Amino acid sequence: MFKLNALKAITSSAALLLASMAFTSPAIAADKVVLRINFTPWGMHAQYFGGRAQGFYAAEGIDLEIRPPAAGQQNEVFIATGREQFGVTNADAFVKAKGSGLPIVAVMADQPDNPFSVITPKKAGITTPEQMKGMKLAWFQANVMGLIEPVLAKGGLTRKDVEFVSVARGAEVQMLAAGQVDGLFGYSFGQALTLEGKGFPVNVMPVRDYGVQFYGTVIYTNEALLKSNPDLVKRFVRATIKSLIWTHDNIEQAMKEIVAVSPDRDLTLESRKLRMIYELYNSPDYAERFGLMNDAKWQSSIDILATGGDLPKKPTAQSMYTNSIINSIDEAKTLSTLIKQPAK
Repeated sequence: MFKLNALKAITSSAALLLASMAFTSPAIAADKVVLRINFTPWGMHAQYFGGRAQGFYAAEGIDLEIRPPAAGQQNEVFIATGREQFGVTNADAFVKAKGSGLPIVAVMADQPDNPFSVITPKKAGITTPEQMKGMKLAWFQANVMGLIEPVLAKGGLTRKDVEFVSVARGAEVQMLAAGQVDGLFGYSFGQALTLEGKGFPVNVMPVRDYGVQFYGTVIYTNEALLKSNPDLVKRFVRATIKSLIWTHDNIEQAMKEIVAVSPDRDLTLESRKLRMIYELYNSPDYAERFGLMNDAKWQSSIDILATGGDLPKKPTAQSMYTNSIINSIDEAKTLSTLIKQPAK
């Protein structure tokens, strides 16, 4: 009996000690993660800011910092060197960075198709590529000529048939409205809606309607992180998918997080843009899982840049991406179903 009582006492004391240790031990610190986005915050970034505010990243053990693009620097370098962990970037910038040898890899497609379009005033009546001959087209230096060449080719034109007017970001809308250019090369859900919101109806010719198979935006990390800490990559992507699911039904609430960091953004206009982006998400590429990528579209993206002279060295399609993370996340299936319904 004595031995039994002694054993109970020892067991009880051990349990109390473990409970005390559990109570006094510090909480496990969240992983500090930096996400470098591709523009100053606007509609397309609402899911990251909204998801962070809703606690989806914190629930995955991630302390998320979102940084805007660094002026005058190749943002992909920050992720490639491991100084930052994740990035959202345009596919053309990603392909060029990969072609230059940076060890980065796409872990999830965001926009499955390129949103660039030729945008012209409706009153000009330019609705086909052949009508672009002789036009002045507002053009950002960072734009890729290879994206517009298939459009020009459909009209029997070349680059020499169009005058490309270099502009600073933000000036293209004012220049088109003022008649200083005949059109601009921009986003179907970006400048087009901005112009119409200002009372300037436009015609839009999306490059994807003219044979351009090219990714829009992707989420990527560095190859070393994917290899050494795939769990962190999975948690980040899962939090992002959950954020996209929540944002689908809470457009305005998510957009308020954008306006909070970019007060010059118009809540109503940016919400319209985001609803258009969700329409773009409803793609055959995402029939099974949101964010899946494939060799064919990456190869086309690479070839368009190379043919246009924008890519001195061609990476392989297989080196561009992995579907392993998306294929391991059940929420990617949920989102692929949800995007078939209009965003609210």
